Amino acid sequence: MKISDTTKTGAAANIKTGSARAVEKAAAPAPVDRLSIAGIPDSELTPRVRDALVSLMKEVQALREELAQARARVSELEKIADSDPHLSVLNRRAFVRELNRALAMVDRYGQPSSLVFVDLNDLKKINDRLGHAAGDLALDRVASLLAANVRQTDAVGRLGGDEFGLILTQTDQATARVKADQLAALIAAEPLVWKGEKFSASVSCGVVEIARGSTADEAIERADGAMYEVKKGK
Repeated sequence: MKISDTTKTGAAANIKTGSARAVEKAAAPAPVDRLSIAGIPDSELTPRVRDALVSLMKEVQALREELAQARARVSELEKIADSDPHLSVLNRRAFVRELNRALAMVDRYGQPSSLVFVDLNDLKKINDRLGHAAGDLALDRVASLLAANVRQTDAVGRLGGDEFGLILTQTDQATARVKADQLAALIAAEPLVWKGEKFSASVSCGVVEIARGSTADEAIERADGAMYEVKKGK
């Protein structure tokens, strides 16, 4: 009679399990030295090489930090170079650069964009009556309101003196006219106070759609002419 295999239980099973574990443990590979420098296991490095690699890695890290600081400084200098020295908008050079980009987009894709020429009314009267500091306050308020109420894709710059430019990308002339009127109303509704005396600022806005094939100077000249037509009608 053939005796069938039976599963061992109790102490016998424990003995077998323990033996198997011992064999598995003996067969397991020795622990690997996971400490490495620059991808090289530490166990393969001599003290001199290890010290040299550590020193080199510190120098590389220092160079990376210096490069990050240099890039941040370049970015800061570019921002300073693009900004009006007194107001929180682009200077004329940077604004013309952005206008040239808008012109290139119009020429390439044919999508409408518009240019708004903004003139602060009666700045001389404000300067004469309240002083140039009050006039500077009015200029700052106009620049701040313009910059705060346009899209990130638009651009606001100071063209000189009391004149500002506003590029409204992907905006036709009719829509730009509505936007310009809204901005003018917003500026007029904001009272200004200088040394206890209230006064207000107002602007005149000329709006033109950027024509395909035109230059930045031509676009600014057309918008300037449109602004004077608006000013004459007041």
